[in-house]
Amino acid sequence: MRSISFTLLLLVATAAVALTAAMRFKEGSLDRLLGPKATAVGERIYTFKPEDIHRILLSGNGVKVECVFEKGIWRVVKPWSDRMDQSVADGILNFTLGTRVEDIIPEGKIDTAKVGLVEGTIGVRIEDKDGKSLATYLLGRKTEWVHRDPKTKDEVATVFLQPQDGAHGGHIYAATGDIHYLFREGLRHLRDHHPLFFNPVALQSVRIKNAETEVVLSRTGGKAPWMITKPLELRTDETAVKKLLTDLYLMRAEKIAERSEVTLPSDDVNGREKIAIKHFGQTEEVMMEIMPPATPEADTVFATVSDRPGAVFELRLKPLAPTVAANGKPATDIPPENLVSVAGLPDTVNELRDPRLTDLKVEDIEGFLISPSTAEEIALARPKGARWQVRGPSGRMEPLNEVSLYKLLKVVTETKVTGFPSDAAVDFAPYGLDRPALRLRIATTGDKLIELHFGQGRDGTWYARRADVPRVMKLEDSVVNEICTKPWQWRLTDVWSVASIDLAFIEREIEGHPKLKLEYNWGDETWAAHEGETDRSAELITERANRLLEPLLKLRGDTWLAPDDAGALSALARPSMRFTLGIHQLDGDGKKIGIQRRELIIAPASDAPGNRLFFGRVSGEALPFMINAETATRLAVDLFGDD
Repeated sequence: MRSISFTLLLLVATAAVALTAAMRFKEGSLDRLLGPKATAVGERIYTFKPEDIHRILLSGNGVKVECVFEKGIWRVVKPWSDRMDQSVADGILNFTLGTRVEDIIPEGKIDTAKVGLVEGTIGVRIEDKDGKSLATYLLGRKTEWVHRDPKTKDEVATVFLQPQDGAHGGHIYAATGDIHYLFREGLRHLRDHHPLFFNPVALQSVRIKNAETEVVLSRTGGKAPWMITKPLELRTDETAVKKLLTDLYLMRAEKIAERSEVTLPSDDVNGREKIAIKHFGQTEEVMMEIMPPATPEADTVFATVSDRPGAVFELRLKPLAPTVAANGKPATDIPPENLVSVAGLPDTVNELRDPRLTDLKVEDIEGFLISPSTAEEIALARPKGARWQVRGPSGRMEPLNEVSLYKLLKVVTETKVTGFPSDAAVDFAPYGLDRPALRLRIATTGDKLIELHFGQGRDGTWYARRADVPRVMKLEDSVVNEICTKPWQWRLTDVWSVASIDLAFIEREIEGHPKLKLEYNWGDETWAAHEGETDRSAELITERANRLLEPLLKLRGDTWLAPDDAGALSALARPSMRFTLGIHQLDGDGKKIGIQRRELIIAPASDAPGNRLFFGRVSGEALPFMINAETATRLAVDLFGDD
């Protein structure tokens, strides 16, 4: 029989345990009494609000790093004072909040040292502003387990992870994800390897200075266009400015070192380049100074940035050579930031300025006056609400050649010059602009007039300038050749137009074939055919004869040619086809009073079997013209099925 004293002792102990359990239950957990529960398979280990995060403490391979979130960015405060790479911070936080349990390793069933779960390897602690732990854990090596995403079916690596905070105890998990790459090289990858940190939308100015020049890009507002304001007031090339800003934003150092670890070139060494940026509302620029290469063969250069005085960046000097994939095609999966280099920055005035001959738009142009130095002027106009017209020989405005107009508009609105030999030329003779070979006056909306001069230098190079600006622009030869300066080049390409109701007959002579005469009756759409003295009307394929009418009566050439065009005159001296049209002539009452004969001759441009061009000329017309092989073939169609 137990003693009364033993019974009382047992009751007291039971009450103490119950009281302790009640206290722990009141605190919301029995962990301190029974130990924390393991997180179930498939569940997240940590859940907290991202906005509560203030500090990240990391350790790995003997290095300890402290990172703090201040003024909207992450900064490394120990052992360096520098900006943290935002993508690295995101990687750590996304892993911590997103990792899920793939498996639970029972206590004592694994050697923690072998899987990397010991102090001094990789440790992570995330705190709030009060220093309270939101997540603390050791990160071990990768496991043999592989997680398969149930939705995407992608395989996800897993790592050994051991929480070190009281809420999660010392359980060891195989957890999804892997961020070991963030802890390479003594945690140096935590530092932001992008030298410049800016918001492209809020950027106000970019200043580029080297030993020779200084270029300033600026704008008046976030949606305003970028302009060059120094050394001259110039429009910019939007594509080049976009590339410059994109490259500066993506530029990433190969390495970052402490200032005390690197010997930089002395101040008297030439070859430095400074790039300064400033946001709207800021009073001071952020300056990146790029040092000259140590040797001509160097692949990288050092750079410093004013808002990160303790860091020295090693930047890629030359662009990467294109890589080739296994299938022999150029690789396309190269990260954009790996394609950025110092040498590839568009950082000169001529690279950043607008290379267009003009900034005109087609809809703003109302007229042209084309004034060649050795020919008559050509006037073009677009009356309001009407189509473009050209001043004809009679002085009246008439329809024009749309192809010639298209080429002129394309030259004026799309031409990009190949260089700027001078922005302040005094002597225009070297460029042939003292006596321009061509003047082009352009009337635009608002009664504005722009005058362009075109000249040819002694070496045959073409140049242009605006009459009111001493800036000389270099052109491709093809640009000036696209401007039609001959009156006949502006004529419509309609050679003649004959109404089928007026057609009396067609005489066709084709080299190597007898002369054929076709008589046509429009009223009943009947034909009669005579080949020499032979009547072949019964053999004529009426459908083919009808199809001949369209290309012949509505004859249209590709382009008119000069009256003395040597090639055309030589070919047409020996025509391969000749057509004579008999056209009814009518009096004022519509009665037939006779027949007018009109003649067309056609000849191939060459005797080569593959010739595709033909010359033509009609009677009473001084200008020859050119037609294509398709039209010539339609005119030479076999009407009897003899071929």
